Amino acid sequence: MSAAAAPPIEAFATPDAIRDVHLSPDGTHFSAIEPVNGRPAVVVFQLHPPAGAKPQIYALPDGNAYASYWVNDDRLICSFYQNKYVSESTGMNLRQFARMVSASISGKTKPFMLMEGSRVYAQNGGQGLALLGRSADDPNIVYVSGWHYYVAGDGDTRLGNGRARLELFAVNAETNHVESLEHGEKDTVGWVLDIHGKTVGRMDATDASELPKNTDTFYVRDGKDWRQAATFDNTSGRLATIQGLSMDGSALVLRKYGSHDKKYIETLPMAAGAAPAELFSNADYDVGDVIEDTWTGQIVGADYAAEKHEYVYFDPALDHIQKRMEKALPGQSVQLSSWDKARKIFLVTANDPHNPPGVYLFTTADSHLEYLMNAFPSLQPTDLGDVKPYPYKARDGLDIHAYLTLPPGKAAKNLPAVVFPHGGPDDRDEMRFDWWAQFMASRGYAVLQPNFRGSTGYGADFRGRGFGQWGRKMQDDVSDGVKKMIADGIADPKRICIVGASYGGYSALAGATFSPELYACVVSYAGIADVSSILGQAVQDAGADSIAMHYWEDRVGVSFANSKALRDISPAFHPEMVRAPVLLLHSNTDTVVPVMQSQREMNALHDAGKIVRFVKVEGDDHQLDHNDARFAVLKETEAFLETYIGH
Repeated sequence: MSAAAAPPIEAFATPDAIRDVHLSPDGTHFSAIEPVNGRPAVVVFQLHPPAGAKPQIYALPDGNAYASYWVNDDRLICSFYQNKYVSESTGMNLRQFARMVSASISGKTKPFMLMEGSRVYAQNGGQGLALLGRSADDPNIVYVSGWHYYVAGDGDTRLGNGRARLELFAVNAETNHVESLEHGEKDTVGWVLDIHGKTVGRMDATDASELPKNTDTFYVRDGKDWRQAATFDNTSGRLATIQGLSMDGSALVLRKYGSHDKKYIETLPMAAGAAPAELFSNADYDVGDVIEDTWTGQIVGADYAAEKHEYVYFDPALDHIQKRMEKALPGQSVQLSSWDKARKIFLVTANDPHNPPGVYLFTTADSHLEYLMNAFPSLQPTDLGDVKPYPYKARDGLDIHAYLTLPPGKAAKNLPAVVFPHGGPDDRDEMRFDWWAQFMASRGYAVLQPNFRGSTGYGADFRGRGFGQWGRKMQDDVSDGVKKMIADGIADPKRICIVGASYGGYSALAGATFSPELYACVVSYAGIADVSSILGQAVQDAGADSIAMHYWEDRVGVSFANSKALRDISPAFHPEMVRAPVLLLHSNTDTVVPVMQSQREMNALHDAGKIVRFVKVEGDDHQLDHNDARFAVLKETEAFLETYIGH
């Protein structure tokens, strides 16, 4: 197969050139995550820069930027993470560490680590610190929660030595002064604040070792005290979560399943005796994320994924602008990503399968919509394949939603094909720009992305049908999609490869192992090969009776104690069943799925005399956020597909 006319790998391999955009309060600047020297950094652009002005860059050596947050017109907080070993000398205990940097765009102060020097900074080296909001009363104050680990002589023996309690702080982002405001109870896991920094909502969570077992309890502020407002069983993972404050400030906003099959949004009033009320739902799809007004902290809308992502606003003014943008950018998934405090300037992002995410500037004064930049600037619409829904029925009659990407300029007949199951598995695919799927389509392959049972977005029943079906009915759904492509004459049955990452990598290895007759080759990035060791990691990290452990045992459908049943669904224990050549790709600093998973699969296949290639991706993580790592993965995938199904 010739790929001479296809865009170069570099066009797909650069992680989104612009994402996570946020306007400053006065609307003169905006921040974004953008790769700098191959690694994500926070970049600040001036909307109307003077001649010769350059964007400002905030980066940490060996750190990956993942968020930015404007405190005031001059100051923003940049969030970074780094995957590193707790013990560098022994290479033990790979963990993710996170830090927040306070930066002045005018240079009033040099950038500094937020809360550095405080007790909570030292005790929350990982993901313990959470930015909860800013103050409406002091332009430099932000509110941060973090874990207070009690030790001997700490002056508070309520929890006992070594125990932790969530604590709330007011932090001056200019001077770095830290003030403790409130301690949670022993089970507190989060708060909701109003714009004055007052805690108005609280969530406590117990696990199986405490009474009541596996329970989320929501509290509302009643004067100086807390009043219990709602309780939920969280045995199967949290089915209800506090999202924030309602637009009028009178209620908490929850996202839940509750009495619905589909996840919906409900208000939980703070007034005693007031009944909860549904705020938004969709009959066909789960509500996804809520939309928060960053300047007020109020929930002003929500989104859901139908065939493409849809955005709904409860605020009439924002709803009006959303509809105008959808009309101006027809057919695309359009989002009001950010707005200034006066709501006169908006950053709008839009994408569809033929249009990588683009950023637009909309000004209400003159109704002007201006294109600013694109996340994949080297790609043209003609470089990208057509994407269409491709529904089919599983062998037991269950309706499966899927998407088919066809290679540009190719008829949908007897094509080499890739089935590309998503990760998670609590996730789903939709009609959007997908850089990896489009890369494979640009090389001449039809790409099928099935939303197998257990995928999110289609309701509690569909999600629950995946519980206990790893390597079983979830895998059958993927296989049935392959058979549908063959039956429809789209795929050449002798030239089909299965490719996946994370859970999708497990699905790729499971496909190679449990339905080997279907595939001519297999590519797994960060795939799970030994399910028992993943559950063992959950036990080590959180405990045998933890919510995390219950979550994984529900999904896998096997108790950690049942080693035989876990081996039955683990590809690494059945290498003799594999027929196709296997490419294993894995980051050496992956904190989600340890690289040892691919190492075990490689050893098993090698010892069984199978064709296997194992490539360690250096210096990246689970998300492929680095240019070099993404390029390496795509280059290896391209060569492997060309060798085994490209002719």
